[in-house]
Amino acid sequence: MKLKSTFKTSAVTLALGLGLAVPALILAAEKEKLASGETQTIKGEVVDLMCYLDHGAKGEKHKACAEKCIKGGGPVGILSGEDLYLVVGDHKPINKELADKAAENVTVKGKVVERNGMKMIENAELEK
Repeated sequence: MKLKSTFKTSAVTLALGLGLAVPALILAAEKEKLASGETQTIKGEVVDLMCYLDHGAKGEKHKACAEKCIKGGGPVGILSGEDLYLVVGDHKPINKELADKAAENVTVKGKVVERNGMKMIENAELEK
């Protein structure tokens, strides 16, 4: 009788352990994939990261300010749903190409990486 109880306890413990370990392994694999970078196409709104991160500024009401900040060299990003990406060109800013697109939805293709919660699209190219 005691053997059956021990077996059941062991089986339940094993099932619980697997139930927790498998999702953690999948999540770790996804994070590694983002850290190593993969070319992706991202669609979203062009935002100036200073104003967006400071006070959530975006959209048509903020277009003129965002354009000015991006042209002035402020960091530019793409807001795609709940995901926010810093966007850079081929080892240089891409501000000139994106400033006139402030507050507009665009499609950008590039290497997407993430580290410590920060997402970036590098070698970004604006798709027509």
